[in-house]
Amino acid sequence: MKTLDRYILAKTMWPLTGCIAVALIALLLERMVRLLDLVVNKGGPFFLILKMLANLIPHYLGIAIPAAFFVGVLVAVMRMSGDSELDAIHAMGVGLRRMLMPLMALAILLTICSAIVIGFLQPYTRYAYQALVYSVTHTAWNTALERGTFFTGLGNMTIMVEGLSDGGRQLNGIFLYSQKSDGSTTTTTAETGRLFRERTGMDLILRLHKGQWIQTTPDGRKATVLTFDDFDLPLEEALGTSVFRERGQKERELTLTELWEQRSSPPAGLTRGRMDAEIHSRLVRIASVLFLPLLAMPLGIGSRRARRAVGLVVGLILLIFYHHLLQFAESLADNGVLPAAIALWVPFFGFVAVSVWAFHMAATRPGYNPVTAMIDRIGEAGEWIRRPFAQRAPA
Repeated sequence: MKTLDRYILAKTMWPLTGCIAVALIALLLERMVRLLDLVVNKGGPFFLILKMLANLIPHYLGIAIPAAFFVGVLVAVMRMSGDSELDAIHAMGVGLRRMLMPLMALAILLTICSAIVIGFLQPYTRYAYQALVYSVTHTAWNTALERGTFFTGLGNMTIMVEGLSDGGRQLNGIFLYSQKSDGSTTTTTAETGRLFRERTGMDLILRLHKGQWIQTTPDGRKATVLTFDDFDLPLEEALGTSVFRERGQKERELTLTELWEQRSSPPAGLTRGRMDAEIHSRLVRIASVLFLPLLAMPLGIGSRRARRAVGLVVGLILLIFYHHLLQFAESLADNGVLPAAIALWVPFFGFVAVSVWAFHMAATRPGYNPVTAMIDRIGEAGEWIRRPFAQRAPA
């Protein structure tokens, strides 16, 4: 049976990996469009966008893995059913329960991966993403500098520019003055300047072009004058960029173990209900992966291509509905309407019951598909309703 197990896994892995790749690319491209508008307007390098997107991968993986696994199993069963391979396997005396074994082994592996991603990796990457966004959008230079106005609220530096353009990144007529603690002063002037961030980091740099740098001694008797064509001035320390908050002030930035340890004494701004809702929401989503094959296999069985396509559509609708149902249940737990254990585990056990029932029916009745069975029942009901009217119709 090892050959059959490898064959079933091979049939499943191709659509599974394809769906994960397509989902990640689509979601990351959609987010990249918004990040381009944010970062480019703030003078950030393209490398910064790549760092942000890298921190979003675990978040999207938590969504893509269950959906891709469900589609992978469903498509594999659809292909085997459409090519009559499923009939040949049944003729060998192998039922759906035996075919389920390699898929359950894969489900256990993906459940462990989901637990690592959702429970421990996402909190760190979500915080890192928010820290990058904060660094880009909360620089004092971007919010304080005005044309033709001396600004002295940035440490020991006084700044004035005659012109601003290109969203505040291109400067003209620049004057910079700073005084050190020993009494020495530094005056810098430049015709133009360009504001940007380093490619290898987040440091804000002002590149001055064609200007002079003058430094005087504390007693003012001596001065050093330098003329430059280009001069890079780091601004992070001088501008006093605010530091992003510490990780853990939001429940989604805490790992599962941290949530459990802090549930009795949650951080400021969080409640016990929100902590419990986050714990149970993550556990439910992780455990749901284990039962996806039980629902996907029956939906993929069918004798006609059109009916199998309907099974795929209905399966995706059920998965989306279940996802939004969990979100609604989590909001009920957040607001204290229901305890988190009831609000989130009741839909989960309902999903498990439907999956187990569908698989049991397909395993005990070869060729049974709950979707096609429902369509047939609807057709029979319509025929039963139409029959009396058809008998009364004139000849």
